[in-house]
Amino acid sequence: MKKILIIDDEEDFCFVLQRNLEAVGDFETEVCIDSTKAIDKVNSFRPDLIILDVMMPEVSGSDIASELKSREDTKNIPIVFLTAIITNDEAEKRSNIVGGQYFLAKPIEIEILVKAINKFLTEQNP
Repeated sequence: MKKILIIDDEEDFCFVLQRNLEAVGDFETEVCIDSTKAIDKVNSFRPDLIILDVMMPEVSGSDIASELKSREDTKNIPIVFLTAIITNDEAEKRSNIVGGQYFLAKPIEIEILVKAINKFLTEQNP
């Protein structure tokens, strides 16, 4: 079972996403809605993949990602940014890459998210 950490300040969205991921995939999920506690949550949960919102109060998703990528023990954890700051059309036109990072637009269809998660987990463990 793969461990997925959802970091997003929208609590209702997180729990809907968590339920859907656990229903359709072989995933154990945890949620972090407080961006100031995200690094601690990564350290305690040790996820195989992180779903990360970009725009959050206190600490932005890009700052969290930068810190994780700068640390030896977390730099190889794949991050899928999930955000409302781009549309599905914008993401698709850029092959879901913005600023060198993989992005998916909110709202997201669970099938698309699961496909992205499985792609990253397969690339991590070929």
